[in-house]
Amino acid sequence: MATIKDISKALHVSVSAVSMALNDSKEISEKTKLRVRETAAAMNYVRNGSAVNLQRKKTNTILFITDNPTRPYFTDSLRVLQDAIAKEGFDLIIATSNVKNSRSTERLLTERRADAVICWSQFVSMKLIKQCASAEMPIFTMGRADEIEDNPYVFNVNVLQNRAGEEITTYLLHQGMRQIAFVHNENNSAGSDYRKRGYLQALQNFGAEVSPLVFNIESSDYDAGYAVTEEQLTPKILAHQIDAVFYTNDDVAAGGLHCLLKMNISVPDQVSIVGYNNYPSSKLVLPQITTVSLHEREIMQRTADGLIHLLCQSTDPESIRAMLRDIALNSEIIERDTVKRVIT
Repeated sequence: MATIKDISKALHVSVSAVSMALNDSKEISEKTKLRVRETAAAMNYVRNGSAVNLQRKKTNTILFITDNPTRPYFTDSLRVLQDAIAKEGFDLIIATSNVKNSRSTERLLTERRADAVICWSQFVSMKLIKQCASAEMPIFTMGRADEIEDNPYVFNVNVLQNRAGEEITTYLLHQGMRQIAFVHNENNSAGSDYRKRGYLQALQNFGAEVSPLVFNIESSDYDAGYAVTEEQLTPKILAHQIDAVFYTNDDVAAGGLHCLLKMNISVPDQVSIVGYNNYPSSKLVLPQITTVSLHEREIMQRTADGLIHLLCQSTDPESIRAMLRDIALNSEIIERDTVKRVIT
């Protein structure tokens, strides 16, 4: 493939003159521009759009960082983001940052390979985010209000996961449950940490009649839910020491449910269970799992709106910050079939 240097040699003009001609500079005569364009076409020269954009400090791309692109809600949220930014002429880059993989994401951030970033991974340090965020590359985070300090180009989307954890635990207490276990992913899961805080807060608010029962797992999937239920929860359920289980997400809850049914433990007659996130798995099992929805689609839509206002409409950053601060959507308890009503 021909380069600018090849065109320069063919025409016996400088590389800078060729570049300026291709960019329609007023400093180059129309006659020279025509010669350059004709030669470029004859040599099948293709402009490097990325290089041109980098020279202009624009990439026309949005970087979306997630810790796990396979999560069930990811596809819907991603579609919302893609539709919103495509209308404004932006492309989307997806990067993964988790315990096993973060270097490529760090490079994209430090090299400022995007016009803006939406970071939905807790594995990108706030120190790095604050170092990289700028007027040329603002960064939007989710649920990290406690870590935000003084960089005016870091915007936090206020998702109150601890409140949702508190609400679902309070819901169980109102149904008459008093021995509520929480299954917690202790392996660098910020989301599970937030839910645990909410769970503990609900128990504290209720009073001395209830005590925390926390069981740790190392991954948030079906197999982990099955294993912890079989090895740790089932004996306590049969001994009437647990009457409800709050699993850290619906996939874990589905694993726990199948284990309980295999052990001939009736749900919800012998034990109630709830999940979190309203994953499809919560509806694909019988009985269907009571869970919590955080309205991820709406959260992503409003995040995209804030980003577009900032990039395309030059809205004042403080106005964007206020808009995002006010969008904390109420979580919604999705009542299905796995909670027994003890109190009516």
